[in-house]
Amino acid sequence: MRLVSQGLVVLTIAALTACATQAPKTSSSLDDLSDIPRAQAPGALTDPTNDNLNAVLWSQSAAEYDALALQAFNQAARTLAAAKADPTFNALDAAEQSPLPADAPLAIITDIDETVLDSSAFNSDLIRNPIDVRLPPAEAHKAFDDRWNAWVAQREAQPVSGALAFLTQADKDGIAIFYVTNRKDPEKAETCNNLIQVKLPLQDCAKNVLTRNEEDGRGKQKGSRRKAIGATHRVVLVLGDNLGDFADGIYASLEARDKITTDHASWWGERWIMLPNPMYGSWEEVLGSDANDAASPTYSVELERRRLRKAQGLYGVDWWKNPEPMGNKTK
Repeated sequence: MRLVSQGLVVLTIAALTACATQAPKTSSSLDDLSDIPRAQAPGALTDPTNDNLNAVLWSQSAAEYDALALQAFNQAARTLAAAKADPTFNALDAAEQSPLPADAPLAIITDIDETVLDSSAFNSDLIRNPIDVRLPPAEAHKAFDDRWNAWVAQREAQPVSGALAFLTQADKDGIAIFYVTNRKDPEKAETCNNLIQVKLPLQDCAKNVLTRNEEDGRGKQKGSRRKAIGATHRVVLVLGDNLGDFADGIYASLEARDKITTDHASWWGERWIMLPNPMYGSWEEVLGSDANDAASPTYSVELERRRLRKAQGLYGVDWWKNPEPMGNKTK
């Protein structure tokens, strides 16, 4: 089972104090957050609650989260057994899976964050130490990237429940495991170190971890990377927590996303295994993205700020003046 980070303790206190009425203060060895003001940012940036708090708490503490993850990997194991017995079985669309001989090597494609590694402590740290929503979008984005790169370098992400046992057995069975992630090239070395540190199977960092590089044609949509794997291996299973882990075309509209999902109705829980992640995802990027919004020159700016202020709303606009590093304290 997952170890719960120290960040969860602070978040739990924050959740309780946010719901409390004017209760008297009590002494505690931890921070008393009851007197922290709500956000006072003007206009559209006002956000009275942190809309990611409950999602992070659930991901870090709910037995139901673990049950869903274990259920996913149990089903993945059953899929592998069926795939090895059926030379026609594959988990990529025709555009991504090349025709291969019956004895072609088998492969699993898996995402990393919130699929095989639990990075929820990074999200809890953003709540405790939020990014200043008053920053211009470009500066806010850089601040986020800097925080994320520092988190990756800590190599403290732990395996998602069931991931280690499943992938270890698949590796023993001779199935190639490819990690297709939207972590970027500069994060690759530390990503591989984290995978190795928690004993997730990794045959070759250079070949088996496929990171993102826009200039090299490896954009945030993963189809080109899945296709490269499908050119040499029969991919029999794809695991992820985001629709983009399975198919491209996910940013067009809510309707396009629904169509991808329903067109592959029989693949879910068989060829494609979805892990739970209520904290973030590509679904956020198409909320309200009708033609008028998409054409608006401020649309992307407003969307970016809405996403970044998930980490700010609960604690007030002055919270970052005295940040206290929290991070993931699990080992």
